[in-house]
Amino acid sequence: MVRLLLVVWSLLANLTPVQVVEKAGALFDENRWRETVDVINESLTDVRASGDTDNLAECLSMLSIAYFRLGAFSSAWDAQWECYQLDLASGDAGNISSSLNTLAGICLAMENYEEGERLIREAIRYEEPLGESAALAVRYGMASDILLKQGTTQEAIAFAEKALAIDTAAGRPVQTAIRQSQLAAAYIEAGRLPDARKLLDAAASTFGAVQDLHSLAVCRQQQGMIAAKQGDFRQSAHYLREGLTLSRQTGELLLQRNISQDLAVVLKDADPRSAVGYMQDVVVLSDTLFRQEMSHRMAELAIRNDLALKEHEIAAQQDALRTDRRRLVALGAVAALLLAATVLLLFRLASLRRQNRTLQEASALKDKMIAMQSSDDPAAVEEQDRLRAMLKDMGFLPEKLTVREREIALLCSQGLSNKEVAERLNLSPRTVETHKNNIFRKLGINSTAELVGLISKS
Repeated sequence: MVRLLLVVWSLLANLTPVQVVEKAGALFDENRWRETVDVINESLTDVRASGDTDNLAECLSMLSIAYFRLGAFSSAWDAQWECYQLDLASGDAGNISSSLNTLAGICLAMENYEEGERLIREAIRYEEPLGESAALAVRYGMASDILLKQGTTQEAIAFAEKALAIDTAAGRPVQTAIRQSQLAAAYIEAGRLPDARKLLDAAASTFGAVQDLHSLAVCRQQQGMIAAKQGDFRQSAHYLREGLTLSRQTGELLLQRNISQDLAVVLKDADPRSAVGYMQDVVVLSDTLFRQEMSHRMAELAIRNDLALKEHEIAAQQDALRTDRRRLVALGAVAALLLAATVLLLFRLASLRRQNRTLQEASALKDKMIAMQSSDDPAAVEEQDRLRAMLKDMGFLPEKLTVREREIALLCSQGLSNKEVAERLNLSPRTVETHKNNIFRKLGINSTAELVGLISKS
């Protein structure tokens, strides 16, 4: 009963789980990490209470990555671990692999390399049977990064080369550039500096073209370290300063701290004063990251406390309702109850008849409107507006499909599975499933078969 009341309360007072995912997803796609965290945390308690595990997992996954980009690794771990438990319960191998990969990445950032290696090998075990894909390349790339930190350079190179081969063969330029950067890191460790520089030049060109500032900053950091190893400290400082500028534009404090630390090392002999300044920046950034982590922890405790208070209030309301019910039962006579039940039944029957007529009329109008969803003909658009006005007057207002939803609906109607649609559009299977649920909700259908029927009519 408490759970049911929580659900009703959340629906009346806040965004639905689908709306939370859509709102947070828009911010997430724009790399607005702080706002993503705030939007999800404001509604996470209600999403949990709703029992919608798919959208809860999507929220937790975005929350974890946003926390990670802000440098709040403990909070990122907690969010992703909860998501991982949901994925295990669902049994979806792709989602399980994705959660394990994210957890391994957090371990890498926290320098817990042994646990990170265990997690990424488990992720690969889940992913490899699914076939060579963008996801498998990501797993191999993560394995390379972690093994490199473990000192297993040759195995790291082998994983990075496999990842690069997959993305290159699939014609994914941005992902290919990321793999080039990962392989370059392994080559640097192995002393193959010319090979590493060639890879980084190609990767930096791609990142610059698509304005991926984070990845470009990482490339500049790597190019700076190559120049330092070759004794060209002036060129090294140039690359590192450019990387620091880019990292400030993205607002990623962890990357800023790491590049500032590299600059301090490179400039310690040539420009000691600047080196000291960068070390001071490292101290300030480290302190900021720590305070942010503590702030996130306090916010989470406050949310848990709010939930406990709500549950207490609902329990008190339940006790009051039970007391009132007992009084009503004691005062009510059998004859009065029968009379009230009869009157209510007659009223309900009359209401149902009216609702049935309205629903039949609305359904016919809705079918006509859905059949014209994909048409751009001016007459069809005008007719849709007329039907929409009629449905609005009747209390029904179907939602239009977004461009992405129409694209996914068309691919699904062609017989493609969620995984195939995801690979075609470079999305995750979970995101495709979320879009399909939105399509079904907006069109008032319950299956892909009904979707195929509607598309064929249009």
